[in-house]
Amino acid sequence: MVRKAFRAPGFRSWIAIVALLLAGETAASGQSFPKKGRVVCLGFYNVENLFDTIDNPLTQDEEFTPAGEARWTAQRMSQKSRNIARVIAALNEGKGPDVLGLSEVENDFVLRYLLQQDELKKSGLSYIHFDSPDMRGIDVCLLYRPKVFRPIAQRLLRVDVQKWDNRPTRDILWVKGLMFNRDTLHVFVNHWPSRRGGRELTEPKRLAAAKVLHRVVDSLLGQNPDALIVVMGDFNDNPGDASLSLLEQGLQNGGLINCMNRFDWKRGEGTEYYQGLWYRFIQILVSPGLKRYSYEGSGANACSGIHIFRPNWIMKQDASGHWIPKRSIDEDGSIGFSDHLPVYLLLRW
Repeated sequence: MVRKAFRAPGFRSWIAIVALLLAGETAASGQSFPKKGRVVCLGFYNVENLFDTIDNPLTQDEEFTPAGEARWTAQRMSQKSRNIARVIAALNEGKGPDVLGLSEVENDFVLRYLLQQDELKKSGLSYIHFDSPDMRGIDVCLLYRPKVFRPIAQRLLRVDVQKWDNRPTRDILWVKGLMFNRDTLHVFVNHWPSRRGGRELTEPKRLAAAKVLHRVVDSLLGQNPDALIVVMGDFNDNPGDASLSLLEQGLQNGGLINCMNRFDWKRGEGTEYYQGLWYRFIQILVSPGLKRYSYEGSGANACSGIHIFRPNWIMKQDASGHWIPKRSIDEDGSIGFSDHLPVYLLLRW
C-alpha cells in the first residue's frame, strides 16, 4: 500500500519534530570500535524513469504508456525492472545493499514488481515510499534490509519552489532507524530540482531544497554532535556548488563530509555524462560521527569505502569511444539501465 504523503510542517514545528526524531538516540559519543566488524553497504541509485504502463490522470506520465512516446509496454517495463534488479543485486561485489535510496520511481507497484525480480527475490529488502507532488509522478524511496536497519520513524520534508516554478518538486525522505537494534541512524533521500532551463536559472530551486535539509540536519547536529547522519541523492549539483556548500561547510560542528570529493570528474570519475563532460550529481554525505564506522577502521576517513559502480555491462561506448552509462531507453530504442551510475559506501559496524 502506498503511504500518503506527509506534508512538511511550518518553521515553528521543526523543533518538535527534531526532538521527536532525536528521542532514543543510541550512538554514544567518544566510543571507539575495532577494525573488524560487519561490513554495511549504503548506496543511492537514480533508476531513470521506472514507470508502470498505466496512465495516471493526476500526473504527466503519458510518455510511459503503450501509446506514448516511449512505447512503454508490459514487456519493456519488465525488461527495465530486470535490468535495475540486476544492478542492485550486483552492488558490493554481489552481496547487495543494506540501505539503498532510489529516485525516479513512479509508485508502490513498480517497487513491489522490482523486488519480485529473480535477482532480488531472496534479498530480504523492504521499502519505504511516499507519493510526492512531482508533476511527472516520480518519487524517492528507501530500500533496506530489516535485519540490518530497522526504521522507527519517517517523514517527508516539503520543498517549496513556487517562487520560481509552478511545477512542484520531489519531497526529501527522512528515515530514522536503528542499525543492528543499537545505533540510531538518520537517512535523508533526495532528488533536487533539475538544471532544465539552465544551471543559473534553476539554482535557486536547489538552494531552496538545501535550506530545508540544512535546517533539519543542523538541528540534529546541534542536539548531538555525534549524531549518525547519511545524506544521499541526486542533487543535480556537483560537490562544492552553492547548494552543497550549505551542507559541507554551513552546519554546526563542522558540516557533513562529502564522499564524492574523493573522485576526480576530470579523470572520468563521475556519475553521469553529458555533452562530453562527467558530473557528480549522485552523492553521499556523512556526518563526522560516522568516522567511528570507517571501512578502514575507527578514526579513519569516513568515506574510505566509497565506490562508483560502473561495470562494462551497464555502460556503452559512444561515437568518440568513451564509456558512458547505457540509458533506460538507448538511442537504438533498446532497454538499458539508467543515465546515472549508482554510488555506494561501505562502513564497518
